[in-house]
Amino acid sequence: MRPSRSLRGLVVAGSMALTATTLSATAAVPATALALSPGAQACADSHADATADARVRQGSKQTEPRPFKGTGEEYANLANTSTLAAGSVAVPTYFHVVLPAAEQTDGISAAENRLTTLVNDQVAVLNEAYAGRAAARKGDGASAPTPFSFDLVSIDFSYNDAWYGVVPGPVEKEMKAATRVGGKDTLNVWTANIGDDLLGWATFPTKRLSSDDGVVILDESMPGGTAGKYALGDTLPHEVGHWLALYHTFQGGCNGQGDQVADTPAEAVPQFNCPADTTDSCPKSPGFDPIHNYMDYTQDSCMYQFTDGQAARMSDAWNEYRAG
Repeated sequence: MRPSRSLRGLVVAGSMALTATTLSATAAVPATALALSPGAQACADSHADATADARVRQGSKQTEPRPFKGTGEEYANLANTSTLAAGSVAVPTYFHVVLPAAEQTDGISAAENRLTTLVNDQVAVLNEAYAGRAAARKGDGASAPTPFSFDLVSIDFSYNDAWYGVVPGPVEKEMKAATRVGGKDTLNVWTANIGDDLLGWATFPTKRLSSDDGVVILDESMPGGTAGKYALGDTLPHEVGHWLALYHTFQGGCNGQGDQVADTPAEAVPQFNCPADTTDSCPKSPGFDPIHNYMDYTQDSCMYQFTDGQAARMSDAWNEYRAG
């Protein structure tokens, strides 16, 4: 049996005060990596009733990931009219940190200590984004506060080589089924050295709880990680947006309903790096590309905005799909 370690505590001023350290036995999983074909989809279905969407690196072979599979009817009942007050919903949040088997030790390893720090810093960045405070630090624009804050409940550590390089598919399902906790109102985040040039992916909300429900991110995309321009922690706010029913800002290109949010201008393609504020890939539609929006693909330093419409949509999605 291979043990997994769980750290439980609460976040206070950006750090976690540990209240207990426990070891629980879990079944060992063969330490072999999952082999997928080069054409494997970044945004593959993760469950029969739950589709997923992703964020990718610039220059990735996945630069045009398959968008949300649905027709739009799935969320047609979302009126995008805010009903929840800013900061009124505290979401219990669990981090499942995956490390390679070779790094396992009898005690708390240096890797665990480092990643515990990264996770706590990541939760702070997530809360800053959803409170609308990141804009003041990163740019001269504004960001809508949302109803959501995220309370870190625990961090657990698993040592498993197959999970460590996870991509959407069978190993993802195995990993999530073995470690996921809570109901539809609980955010589960898995961190690992994920493959296919992905920075992360997330499931959309559904009426029936899926065992796949949650978010997967590249561990080194957390603040202080080694992912370069993607290491300020903004992959998780992007993926949690999907978890709360936000599409990419470039959903549908210049035509149709796009991301179904009225105050995000149409965008033909994802934007990378941090282009000029006057970038306009849909010149026949009003507004410039929303390059500072969390739901685009620009680098972390360029991302700092949710719109009022996005905040309202997430509020409606919570009431419709995730509220207890």
